[in-house]
Amino acid sequence: MRTTTAFFIGLSSVIGLAGLVALAPPAVPLRASADAFVASLSEHERAKCLRPLGATERTNWYFARGERAGLFLRDMDRDTRAATLALVDQFLSTAGREQWRLIRVVEAINGRNEKAAGVTQPTYGDDLYAVHFFGAPSDRAWAFEIEGHHFVLHAAVVDSVATVTPVFTGSFPAEVGEGADKGTRPLGAPVAIAFELARSFDDAQRAQARIMEKPPADVLWAVGADAKAPEPRGVARSEMNDAQKSLVDRLLAEHAGLLDARVAEAQLRAWRAAPLEDRDIVFAFVGEADLHKPHYYRLATKFFTIEYDSTNADASHVHCVWSDPTTNFGGDALRAHLKAEHGVESARTQ
Repeated sequence: MRTTTAFFIGLSSVIGLAGLVALAPPAVPLRASADAFVASLSEHERAKCLRPLGATERTNWYFARGERAGLFLRDMDRDTRAATLALVDQFLSTAGREQWRLIRVVEAINGRNEKAAGVTQPTYGDDLYAVHFFGAPSDRAWAFEIEGHHFVLHAAVVDSVATVTPVFTGSFPAEVGEGADKGTRPLGAPVAIAFELARSFDDAQRAQARIMEKPPADVLWAVGADAKAPEPRGVARSEMNDAQKSLVDRLLAEHAGLLDARVAEAQLRAWRAAPLEDRDIVFAFVGEADLHKPHYYRLATKFFTIEYDSTNADASHVHCVWSDPTTNFGGDALRAHLKAEHGVESARTQ
């Protein structure tokens, strides 16, 4: 199986697939990067981005262009910007960091085109990402978010265990149009596997995977759906042939492989620990297995949803989101911490 990091999801212990072993690289303490980030902040920067752990801003997000609260990369000095990017890197794998870089390459190109068109207030740019830090790195629990057009990551750390959902990526156009990265698709690797799986289906499977008449206008588990339960509709892995099961496993591994090994393990922990009957993965596919035509796919379990759409701007505007109501914004672990140690009831549980 090709994977984007040294981390193999460990599916063999979950769904019986041989040859996959969980291998994590030596851990680099998250707290060291968080300490370095907070220490780099000036008083002005601290006022912009430091918040109490129970602040309501922690569970607000959107992925569109425009102004937003927080400290922007564009407004940081060199040291703070370097510390910010180093902290983001802690939550991503090598492949995830490359995807994040390519998303910013696309945004930078769009920004130059916008400027050439006479737009004076930029809405595109590789520095239009804002950050917040909630709590303190020395606390048992803290959170960090970076948010901007087509890249949103909500990291929560409780007792040194980090989760990052909801995590959102996108690209418009879907392919880098110029420069050294021309022709590269920031979100392209998983799509090729999803297409291969969809094309392998017989007529009955194809009909079962087509869970709606046409691809939706956007992903369905994004803003406003953070507490929405997964909907395992489509073709279940348990009902596929061996070759198709392998493709499902590769597709999940491709998505999980964008995260740091420790983070990916935490994101999948509840699913992997569940009874066998609750571990099935369901794949849905709507549209055409063609990069130039609208398409949508979804991996869903009883625990999480990973979905991708390419439906707008002649199928050249793509979005992907990973949502898990038990880990979104720190989930159950952070809610319990806030209630026990801060007397705060999260609005997401009410």
